[in-house]
Amino acid sequence: MDILSRLFDEMHLQKVQYITVKARGSWQLVQSRQDYLTFIVVISGEVHLCYGNDNNDRQVITANNMMMLTTQGSYACQSAPTVPKITAKTIMPAHTEGQIGLEIDNTNSGHKVIAQTNNAQSNHAQSNHVQDNEAQFIVVRSQFDADMARPLLSALPASLPPVTQKHSAYNDVVHIGLQFFLLEVSLQRPGKTTMLERLAGMLMIECIREYVEQLEMASGSKDSITHTTDNTLDRTPSWIGHPWQIDDDADHSSENNATSNRNENGNWLAALKDPCLSNTLYLMHRYPEDAWTLQGLAKASGLSRSGLNERFKQSVGITPLAYLSHYRLRLAARFLRQEQYSISKISELVGYASDHSFSGAFKRRYGQSPSHYRKAHSRKSKP
Repeated sequence: MDILSRLFDEMHLQKVQYITVKARGSWQLVQSRQDYLTFIVVISGEVHLCYGNDNNDRQVITANNMMMLTTQGSYACQSAPTVPKITAKTIMPAHTEGQIGLEIDNTNSGHKVIAQTNNAQSNHAQSNHVQDNEAQFIVVRSQFDADMARPLLSALPASLPPVTQKHSAYNDVVHIGLQFFLLEVSLQRPGKTTMLERLAGMLMIECIREYVEQLEMASGSKDSITHTTDNTLDRTPSWIGHPWQIDDDADHSSENNATSNRNENGNWLAALKDPCLSNTLYLMHRYPEDAWTLQGLAKASGLSRSGLNERFKQSVGITPLAYLSHYRLRLAARFLRQEQYSISKISELVGYASDHSFSGAFKRRYGQSPSHYRKAHSRKSKP
């Protein structure tokens, strides 16, 4: 019974794209705002990652390490903390599909940007020879179900895991995963797309696990992240905001997101570390169609009604039944986008007593009826 595993499955990573890069000298690769989870995995050398408001947040990723960006803002990978004015190249255009190999040589001996063939990129990626400020790395990005992922991602910083000097299982997983990824990149085998999606999921899981473990170690106690701040109580978590009210042109900088996360969602992960709350979350995610009551959830989790209500609100920011309602509607929206079930069946799957009550709740959350929502997303999915 692992609620985090269930949340990972619900994020539904798909349409993985990647680029292998070999760069020398002074260089910069940039990427504008996009709706992806992004992973930068460094094979050799080091990569300076710049992101956030005006790319003012910085991280250095060294060999055999990776960084995951949870923010969907712009970012840059470059050879140093600051680089002279050079022609920056886009990391991965929005229309790109499949794999790309890229070689950049901005050393004193010349300036060239060369697109690599599929066969050549594997050789470049696997080379261990580093010279002239050379870096070799892979940028992996994946689409995901942003609505289902919102509660989890809201509790995370813009980038993770934190830089650590210790050797842990994380280092071993990154090393093995990198070799596995490079092998898949170099071969054309049946099931390649599915395999790459699974590997992207592995990268995401490992980044989040390492982040949680470092939080525990930094505090000196596994129970420390269950402590709440005064800001958490009586505040609605940011991920509760109606999707249809979100302004796509608003400032989504990671600096603003990080501040919001710390104030409103900084302890959401605490529910996963609390056995009683983790069990409550698991039951709601595993059996959303059941007619749950606060008393039923409390009994299944070994707490009193008031105890569960208060403890859940302190960690997550809302009551269990409010969370269940939001989860059911996010799940319903996913079923509607997938066009797999009838609206009546979806109403049943997410625990509503009637189509009428489901339709009313859905419209209050998403600003349109289930049928209009389905039609709108069906049009978006067509070329």
